[in-house]
Amino acid sequence: MTTNPTENGPDEPKTVERTAIEDYSFKLVEFSRPPSKGGNTRAQHRHALKVQGVWYSWFALGAQKWVFVTDEVSFSWKWDKTRQYRNVVPESLQTWDKTGDVVHRGLRGTKPKLRTTPTRPPGRRSEWND
Repeated sequence: MTTNPTENGPDEPKTVERTAIEDYSFKLVEFSRPPSKGGNTRAQHRHALKVQGVWYSWFALGAQKWVFVTDEVSFSWKWDKTRQYRNVVPESLQTWDKTGDVVHRGLRGTKPKLRTTPTRPPGRRSEWND
């Protein structure tokens, strides 16, 4: 599945060859925004997938899934500075659907800056629960 970490240098990318995934999740990283203000479609999320009991993650725009549980994936990954997290190189992620066709999912663009402040509540108290 993966290359031996001692074969490559500590900063060299390692690869996961075409294999099935066990689980997939994503979580909003930026401050959320109500739909009336544009929503979270282009907000940064942390995506993570589990392959043979090991979690790999990356940051990407939007909550659209890059991989479905029925898909097979191949990607490169690197350790973070603390050697605690395995970070997927998003450009290297390849996905095959259940029929064996190559598919490209998710928002693969970039965004100039992150949201730094939370959204203020509306002026009318009756709108606070929207």
